[in-house]
Amino acid sequence: MKKGILKFSLLSLLFAAVFTFNSCKKEQSDSDTGVATDNFKAENESDRIWDAVNSSAYENSILKTEDGNFALLPSCTEVFLDTIPDSITGEKSITILFDTTNNLGCLCSGWDNKYRKGEIKATWTGPYRAAGTVITITTHNYFVNSDKFDYVKTVTNNGTNGAGHLTYAINVSIANILFTDGTTMSWTSQRTREWVEGQGTLTPLDDEYSITGTAEGTSRAGINFTASITNPLIIAVGCPHIKQGTIEITPDGKPIRTLDFGTGNCDSQATVEINGVVYNIVLQ
Repeated sequence: MKKGILKFSLLSLLFAAVFTFNSCKKEQSDSDTGVATDNFKAENESDRIWDAVNSSAYENSILKTEDGNFALLPSCTEVFLDTIPDSITGEKSITILFDTTNNLGCLCSGWDNKYRKGEIKATWTGPYRAAGTVITITTHNYFVNSDKFDYVKTVTNNGTNGAGHLTYAINVSIANILFTDGTTMSWTSQRTREWVEGQGTLTPLDDEYSITGTAEGTSRAGINFTASITNPLIIAVGCPHIKQGTIEITPDGKPIRTLDFGTGNCDSQATVEINGVVYNIVLQ
């Protein structure tokens, strides 16, 4: 009887050891950076959409209080202004149309070298610098390199902070992406944008923003995740890449992924750390 108990105990210990080893091996071999890159895809195009509106506003002197000469969008775009306030809401609007005569769309070679087609529309309740102004941005049949992006985004001016920097609440209530391979992802975010450089000049070329906040979504692989900015993201109007900052991304049932954009260079290089292992990636 004792031998039977001893044999059972040894088998139990062996099973536990094998299970533990396999669990550790599985955890250590988790190298899937897909959720991190999906989050970046949604994050990055959200910033680019704002760049397009910001550029058009500068060129037409409508959202800013000052004039400036700055061309971000290529000649294959058209900008339509409606500066007469809506009789009910009091809002004005701007519509950006990307050429659709070419199947690929309009090449934004001086911006981020991507093809775009479709429409971006923005409405605003007052000057960009005025506290309380709300800018609402939507996309319509909007494609980037053949991936379709449906966005609804609001930008609310919260006035200046203790450092004298203008701050904005950025709420992406809808971000749905349909990829060319038929997969989809969804994303929402709640951000605070602080205008840290270029606030006092007449051109956006030197504008830089510090971004903090959270996001959540479902990746193209069907994995739900949350994301939190742990070091502020630094974005510049003149740079097509996120220059600096880190995001912790937590997929359901998986370890945290830490996406690190570096320390200030304008490039597409980044790293993703999973379980202490660092993977070098190129973000497009």
